[in-house]
Amino acid sequence: MGKHKQKNRYSIPTTPSPDNTEPRTIVSPEERTKALASSFDADVRPLIDLVDRLRGYGLDSDINLPAVAVIGDQSAGKSSVLEAISGVQLPRGTGIVTRCPLEMRMKHSEAEDMWEGKIMYKDMYDVAHEEIILNRESVEELVRKAQKEMTDSAKGISDELITLEVTSSDVPDLTVIDLPGIARNAVEGQPFDIEARIKNMIRRYIGRQETIILAVLQCNVDIATCEALKMAKEFDAEGGRTLGVLTKPDLLDKGAETGVVRILNNMEFTLSKGYIIATCRGQEAISDGQSLTQALEVEEDFFKSHRYFSSLRPSQWGIPNLSGRLSRELKKHIKKLLPGLKEDVRSKLLETERDLQELGEDPPATASEKRQMALRMVTEFIHIATELTKGQRCDDPKFPPQINTLFSVARRAFAELHETAAQEQPDTKDRTLKTKLQQRMEASRGREFSNFLGKFELVESYAREYVLKLETPALRCFDEVHSKTIEILKILAEKCFEKFPDFADRARKLS
Repeated sequence: MGKHKQKNRYSIPTTPSPDNTEPRTIVSPEERTKALASSFDADVRPLIDLVDRLRGYGLDSDINLPAVAVIGDQSAGKSSVLEAISGVQLPRGTGIVTRCPLEMRMKHSEAEDMWEGKIMYKDMYDVAHEEIILNRESVEELVRKAQKEMTDSAKGISDELITLEVTSSDVPDLTVIDLPGIARNAVEGQPFDIEARIKNMIRRYIGRQETIILAVLQCNVDIATCEALKMAKEFDAEGGRTLGVLTKPDLLDKGAETGVVRILNNMEFTLSKGYIIATCRGQEAISDGQSLTQALEVEEDFFKSHRYFSSLRPSQWGIPNLSGRLSRELKKHIKKLLPGLKEDVRSKLLETERDLQELGEDPPATASEKRQMALRMVTEFIHIATELTKGQRCDDPKFPPQINTLFSVARRAFAELHETAAQEQPDTKDRTLKTKLQQRMEASRGREFSNFLGKFELVESYAREYVLKLETPALRCFDEVHSKTIEILKILAEKCFEKFPDFADRARKLS
């Protein structure tokens, strides 16, 4: 009896992925592992290195640099995906595991069996740390240590960046920023507004048009409820910057596979960059000692033998394809943005040069020269302050005109006090005053020498009544003159010591 090819009754029609038009071929495990380690294109590394250097210089705070931001709901599998791409184990577990943005700079090396690592971060006291990593097994512990030193509690989060550099023969040329997973409820030890803080952090990254969004979504969760996809849609309505990654397909309930295939084929929640599905090592596999290379082989066997997912094109599944796709997307994104980026850097450079020119000459090098400069600045400060109190004008353009108002404000305040004092002062020529004093003196007379009418206490009490009437106007005058003097002295301190912010700050505090 002749044998006929039978069409797989479980197969589902597929639609072309927007980024993949290559013929459908089956790639060997060796070639797939090599694809993961490939640098894809000779000009990928220089472009990524350029952006990494700019970010390392701190320009990311002034200029929006191209980046790949990884977002996902809590426990969606973000760290597992990055672990599979980078070849290093990252912190994983339940709850919020990624507690600081983690920038992973992966650099491919042609040298076989090469592995180098470095971690850089600033702790909560703004102290910079940089440590060479001797082996990939210690990465997880060092990342946990960095997160602990950067946050104020064991479960807190920080906006500061941890930079992890990995150079190896089995990583692609790629830089990604892993962001904390979206948590809906705070657990004990976490801020009550943990969800809002994480979302605000994510918005700062994905809100930039220069950022490629890698949205990691669980297959076994209703995609319509995924907060990460909602946030991606909020800032990228057309899906032109978003690449979806579906994880944990091995945990799908039976019958749910058809819905996942529809998503992968852009038939449900359309993204112009499409979706890729991947399966990574679980905690059990790690405990059993499964290596990342073995995990890639297990992943390939899973998709090739699956009755639903085997109908997908090879480019739609697997960590190697995801790795290559990200490198190509980042390269294309940087090339597209490079002209505008060069203009932004040039503009920022000109602005910085203008600021440097305003600062003047370089600070002195020797202790003697430093003392002389400090003395000159202090002398200038004292001289101008003294002249202002005498009513002399300062016409130096580096000082604002308002400093010349000190004398006029003080004179007006004292004039008002003098006027009030004159109104309240008793008229010594008034016979009524003389009569009142005599009456008080007669009323207070006791045993004393004849014609001894000296009553100091009596005069003092009468004077105190007069002074009491001037207390409120005098304090008002003092407050007005004092506040204006402090205001002017702070302006002088800022301008006289503007080249040395710490010096200026101390002078303002002493004012």
